[in-house]
Amino acid sequence: MRIHPASPTAGGKKDLRRLPHVYSKVLELPLPADTDVQVFEGPDAFHFVAAPAAGARAAATVRVRTVRIHPGVTKVVVQAGAAERAADDDAASDSMELDRWRSRLPEPTCPAMAVAGYVDGQLVVTVPKGPGAEEGADAGQGEVTWRCGGGGKITGRLVVVQ
Repeated sequence: MRIHPASPTAGGKKDLRRLPHVYSKVLELPLPADTDVQVFEGPDAFHFVAAPAAGARAAATVRVRTVRIHPGVTKVVVQAGAAERAADDDAASDSMELDRWRSRLPEPTCPAMAVAGYVDGQLVVTVPKGPGAEEGADAGQGEVTWRCGGGGKITGRLVVVQ
């Protein structure tokens, strides 16, 4: 006896495109889902490079928002558009749009520190990796040290230079 009969699908294939939130970290770009995006992994960050669709021009302003969907589940939303549309985008972006390019991010990434911008007409999004085992040790001082690409370290301390 079936309690919840499922309708037969063509070929038995199930589409999971409505479940991007099952991963703990997701990146969403303001591009159609079928856009070609190049992904580069460096020692300190992941770089996502995509050209805008044909006929579309690069926006002047790019905003990166980190949305906490559920404890432990984070979505990085990149929004392209004018700065004056920022207030309208907050209300509009709360609704889930299905035709967006999405990718899950690996665990060592730090979505809260993601940056985006247009370089030579291409959208470039950089998501840094989090602290390594030795860099993340706080030595009892209550702060985490981040490793940056130049070999230096970024700490939580504020240093004022005059």
